[in-house]
Amino acid sequence: MFGIGKQKPEPDPKKQEELDRQKNIARQMLLEMHDVGPEEAARVSERIKTFLQSDKVLPMNIRQKVSVRSRELECEANMRAADKCLRQAMDIMDAAQMRERGQKIADARRYFAKVCSLGGDAEWKKAFQRVCENIMMSGGVRFDAPSRAKPLDLAPKAPNRAKGEA
Repeated sequence: MFGIGKQKPEPDPKKQEELDRQKNIARQMLLEMHDVGPEEAARVSERIKTFLQSDKVLPMNIRQKVSVRSRELECEANMRAADKCLRQAMDIMDAAQMRERGQKIADARRYFAKVCSLGGDAEWKKAFQRVCENIMMSGGVRFDAPSRAKPLDLAPKAPNRAKGEA
């Protein structure tokens, strides 16, 4: 009664083989997304999306897992690219290179927008905004020589009297 005592039917070996083959294809596509740039990650993500739409063998829970992981990997690629652009913008402190610095910040913001659309981590978003704000407020000018804000100290150095004279 109610299926108690009934044995599960043997899975069809051909169907199981086809299922394993489709899983391996999906796994290989996901492996292609590791450590690639955001453009390549977007291309592979689109390939995975079309693969999952046309596939009739994989169960729905596996399709969802592959789709979620694809989205996570694409988000990570965009986060890496945004971090790289911000670091490059941070390193540009010469006043003559302000246009290049602005371009790096614009690129970083473009990747940031993609991360936001993919559902990135909230802590990373806050950290990105904080670093971007710091870069924008830093003025981007590095002076190695004395300036009006920090003039050359011409006063004689005070002798070290901590040891005392005995």
